[in-house]
Amino acid sequence: MTITRFFRVGSALLCACALSIVATVCQPVRSENMVSTDNGYLDGLLGEWDMVGTVRGQSVRYRAQAERVLNGSFLRLHMVDVEVPPGYEAEVFIGFDASVGDYVTHWLDRFGAGGARVVATGKREGERLVMIFPYAENPFRDTFTFEPKARTWSLLLEAQGRDGSWSTFAAYKLVRPGIDASTKSGGG
Repeated sequence: MTITRFFRVGSALLCACALSIVATVCQPVRSENMVSTDNGYLDGLLGEWDMVGTVRGQSVRYRAQAERVLNGSFLRLHMVDVEVPPGYEAEVFIGFDASVGDYVTHWLDRFGAGGARVVATGKREGERLVMIFPYAENPFRDTFTFEPKARTWSLLLEAQGRDGSWSTFAAYKLVRPGIDASTKSGGG
């Protein structure tokens, strides 16, 4: 009887181990987490940045940090005004959806949930990533542009008017801390 019980317990443990191994090995691989040129493009934003530019014609300066989050599926760009207290703060989540071949962006800022209802989608052409936020009152077009020679970025935010034309809402240069943004190319 003890031998029979031993074999039953041993068989149960062996089956549990086998099922555990099969479940681990058979996990689907998410293409968003795989190395690709599209995710590599986003990785160029990783690290610390100084953002200098204008919002509605007024000069602004932010500190920004970008890192991979949620198992590498998204790049999170955290932007905060250098003023004390900060006049603006945002977290921008950008991911590449390999199943559709486009990017998805969630822009969350201190103005609350109302603006967060809309998700942007967009495509990359070379060093430019253009995202469209289809807000009901007026769509926004956000353009990230990498400047390979200077190793800097620019971010242009445009609002669409009722007549369909686009006008600049904000324009920034992103440079590594300690580098004078006015000497680098890019920006809007």
